[in-house]
Amino acid sequence: MRIQDLMSKSVISVAPDTRVAEARERLRAGEVDHLVVVQGKRVVGVVAGKDLASAGDDKPVADVMSRDVATIAPDATMRRAAGMMQGRAVGCLPVVDDGRLVGIVTTSDLLTALAKGGIHAAPPPGRVILRKRGPRKRAIPI
Repeated sequence: MRIQDLMSKSVISVAPDTRVAEARERLRAGEVDHLVVVQGKRVVGVVAGKDLASAGDDKPVADVMSRDVATIAPDATMRRAAGMMQGRAVGCLPVVDDGRLVGIVTTSDLLTALAKGGIHAAPPPGRVILRKRGPRKRAIPI
């Protein structure tokens, strides 16, 4: 299964100079756990609700965001996403296509797909998959 099949396409983003109080409100209103911090069109960080919990209201998000942010392409596999998330403090990966933020995938998304049985080897992009085979030819007995 590919990331594009399970990512959330509605991503809430904030600028690095956004105040913590406003970021908390966006998390609450959007009913999400992560905000992607963007500067211009570039992803510069991720901030989670737990990061904002103990921060002062007037602090900028840049002071509490995780700067060690990894991004993933929409055609990457779930296995690759899980490997990238392993050992990181933030449980999400922004999905970037041609330098543009197109979605977000979280550990919750991966666990939901796993619970549904969605984990299987994804074929490489461009590989032809035959859905139906024609009738088998039988060998002529000698």
